[in-house]
Amino acid sequence: MLATPVFAPAQGAAPASHAPSPVTWSDVRQLGGFALTSALTSLIDRDGQRLMQRRWVQGSPSLTRAADVFNAYGSPGVFAGSAVLYAAGWATGRPDVARLGMRAGEAIVLSGIVTGGIKGIAGRARPYASPGRPGDFRLLSGVHDGARQSFPSGHTTAAFAFAGALDRELRLSRPGTARWAGPALYAAATLTGLARMHSDNHWASDVVMGAGIGLISARVVARFHADRPAHWLDRRLLPRAR
Repeated sequence: MLATPVFAPAQGAAPASHAPSPVTWSDVRQLGGFALTSALTSLIDRDGQRLMQRRWVQGSPSLTRAADVFNAYGSPGVFAGSAVLYAAGWATGRPDVARLGMRAGEAIVLSGIVTGGIKGIAGRARPYASPGRPGDFRLLSGVHDGARQSFPSGHTTAAFAFAGALDRELRLSRPGTARWAGPALYAAATLTGLARMHSDNHWASDVVMGAGIGLISARVVARFHADRPAHWLDRRLLPRAR
């Protein structure tokens, strides 16, 4: 059962003719939980940076290659993956395949809007720009300074939004595939977060918050469409089965 919507009709009012809000109090509470976890994780941000920047970690060709792969997976990888799935669905007349790409794209866009807004407001310095100083925030400086767009991690947000959206769709359409694809997608998203730390672009707490925003965004998108099965987006943007 879904949680109570954030915006419920007033008592005694006539029932609304439209679907309920896709954002619920449960989403708000869970986002708050991720924010609290991120705040607690910030206590070990310095240790995380020291570990990731140790000579043996940075000097390992295998770790560096893996970090490069998962940095690219976070962006542009998941964006390209969503587009490929959507295009493949249209090319083959498979609305279920196109829906996978469309839902992933919607979740990535929604999560990116949230993350981008927080980045601009928080103005947290990236680890490479302020080594050993995870508390270096400057209000609104992230709007114009890329070195102050550390919190939250955008790559991690996108990777978890992609994983969450595909996992939810696959559970409905291909439960057998979801049993192995879901864990693989979440593992790739987690490794993307670690890659962002390896490249000294993000603190551990940035990664935690990014993961939370991505997961909740995927859930909101899924709920939006579950409550609106004949929404114009699907009618106009998904192909008809051949």
